[in-house]
Amino acid sequence: MSRKVKLGFIGAGSITGMHLRNLKDVKEAKIVAFSDPNIDSAKQWAEQVGLQVKEGKTVFADWREMLDKVDLDAVIILSPHSFHCEQILTALERGLHVLTEKPMVVKVGEAKKVIAAKDRFGKVVVVSYQRRFMPPFRFIREQVVKGTFGALNFIEAFVGQGWQRGTAGTWRQDPKLSGGGFLMDTGSHIVDIVLWSAQAKPTQVTATISSNGAPVEINDIVGIQFSNGVLASIVAVGSAISFFEHHNYVFEEGVIRFEQGKVIVGKRRQDQPWGAEWKEVEQFELPKPSNPNRHFIDVVLERAENESPPEDALKVITVTEAAYKSASLGKTVKVR
Repeated sequence: MSRKVKLGFIGAGSITGMHLRNLKDVKEAKIVAFSDPNIDSAKQWAEQVGLQVKEGKTVFADWREMLDKVDLDAVIILSPHSFHCEQILTALERGLHVLTEKPMVVKVGEAKKVIAAKDRFGKVVVVSYQRRFMPPFRFIREQVVKGTFGALNFIEAFVGQGWQRGTAGTWRQDPKLSGGGFLMDTGSHIVDIVLWSAQAKPTQVTATISSNGAPVEINDIVGIQFSNGVLASIVAVGSAISFFEHHNYVFEEGVIRFEQGKVIVGKRRQDQPWGAEWKEVEQFELPKPSNPNRHFIDVVLERAENESPPEDALKVITVTEAAYKSASLGKTVKVR
C-alpha cells in the first residue's frame, strides 16, 4: 500500500464534519469518495474537501456502487447503527480496512461476525470511541492500571444531553434503524469508557430505563458488577436540556473526578481518617491528545496497535443488551 490511505465515506450526515476535522492534518489520509442516500449531502462534503464532484465517480447514492467503482484502501462508516454490520462485513470481504462510528453493531451476534471476518480477511477494524483518545480519560485509565491510588472499587459515570428533542423524528428514534435509544447512542461512549478503564470483566448488570414518551428508551440507570468486585453506576439522561458529563473513580487511597473538562485528584490524608488533599491535574501532566481517525490511519499503516478494536465493542454491546434485558425482566442479568 502507498503511504496515502484512500478513504471512502459510507454515510455523509452531520457527523461527517467531525471526522473531516480529525483528518485535516493527517497527511497520509486521502479522501476520494462519499456515499449517502441523500446524494446532495455527499456532494456538499465532497466540495468541502476539494473533490471534483461527479456522480458515479466521487459521489454516490449507493455505498455498494462506491465500493464497486472506486479504488479504496479503507472506508469510514457513519450510517444508521443497524446498517453497520452489513457494511463492515462487505467492506472486509472487499479487502478494505474499516473505521466505524459507534456502536459498532446493535447485537452481540453481529459483533462476533465482525470479529470473525476481521480475522479471516486480515484487515483493521477500529471503532470510533473518541474518549479513549482524550487526555483526561487516558490519564484516569493510566492511574487504574498503575494502581496509583490502590485498588479501584467504584466508578460513577453520568451523561446528560438534549437528545430526545434533538433527535425527534430522525432515524435515531426509529428502533429498526438505531437498534435502541440514548444508551445505544451517546450512552455507548459512556459504557465503553467505564469498561475500558475498569480493567475487569463485567459479570452482571441491573438496569432501569424509561422512554419518557418516545419510541425508544431515553433515560437509563445501569449498574454493573465486575469480576474483581468493582461496582459501576452509569446514568444516561437523554431528556436533559443540554450536554453535560461527569465521572468519579473511587480507589482505596484516593478519588479521581472529571467534570467540565477538569481532572481533580483527591488523596487520602494519613493524619485525618476522614480527610483528603485535593489537586487539579494540570494540562502538562495529562497524556497527549489524539482522535480515532488519526489512530485508524496509524493502525492501517502498522505504526500503532489498535486501541479501539471490535473485541472491545463486543463488550459494550454485551453490556448494553444485558441492560435492556434487565430492564425488560425487572431483574439482574448475568453477563457471559
